[in-house]
Amino acid sequence: MSRRILVAGAINTDLVASVDRAPEAGETITGRSFSIHSGGKGANQAVAASRSGAKAVMLGGVGNDDFGSGRMADLAADGIDTNRVMTIDDASSGVALITVEASGENRICYVPGATLRVTPEHAREAVEAIQPDVVLAANELSIDCLRDVFSWAKKHDVPVIYNVAPYSEDARQLLPMVDILMVNRGEAAALQGCDPESKDAADLAAGVFAMGVSSVVVTLGGDGAYAVHQGDAYHAPAMKVDVVDTTGAGDTFCGAFAARYAEGASFREAVRYASAAGALATTKQGAQSSIPARDEIESVLGGRRSGS
Repeated sequence: MSRRILVAGAINTDLVASVDRAPEAGETITGRSFSIHSGGKGANQAVAASRSGAKAVMLGGVGNDDFGSGRMADLAADGIDTNRVMTIDDASSGVALITVEASGENRICYVPGATLRVTPEHAREAVEAIQPDVVLAANELSIDCLRDVFSWAKKHDVPVIYNVAPYSEDARQLLPMVDILMVNRGEAAALQGCDPESKDAADLAAGVFAMGVSSVVVTLGGDGAYAVHQGDAYHAPAMKVDVVDTTGAGDTFCGAFAARYAEGASFREAVRYASAAGALATTKQGAQSSIPARDEIESVLGGRRSGS
């Protein structure tokens, strides 16, 4: 039976302009192409969880506009329950304006809009109504919203998986309520107030673990991930693939991990599965468009399905 995962985070629209170079102040340049993509870390993670077999319920906010209705339709098409997404009439839906230069450098202006208008009251009502088996959250809703959701989960012994991205100092206050922390190298270092290059992955993971988190996974891109769980520390190597676009790979890892963990897979097996999912996501363009389905992931893992 599919397990219910409440996914808290942003639902965004990415507006991407490809240019030879970014314009200077006051300058207008002619771009090479333009595209619109579904995005938001929360939405990406919900899609990844759903495609790995979980029943994902989205907690977030959109405006009463075309971008909001478009993204809601996208989520529904992926089988995601959107009944707990607030529609806020006097706010815009979240939008990222992205300029990508031919060199690969990008400039992003992100407007959260309705995402930061989701109220703690709505968050409490959502988690109480859904009674999820797992909570998965990116660091995109307000800290007050996340605190209320995590507090409910703690009270009801529901595992909380927290992806501290985008990083903020306020995230530290939520760590005592977190069961599994998902961070990249930079976020792990920021939590400890150190330079990410000053420690190796093992030391970064150990430092976060020492902050009182039950389990931590530090994602390392092409180098895989380093995990600490119940005193067991280990490196999970990345699957070798031809990388096309890394956008959304970290979100795919989080959502895929949550889906497998929710259904009873061991921590180590969930990391292994999520690592394969994240690697596959880099072989195609885009964020949600690149997220693999469960059968694709299991195929590259040799079709084996380990339990707890």
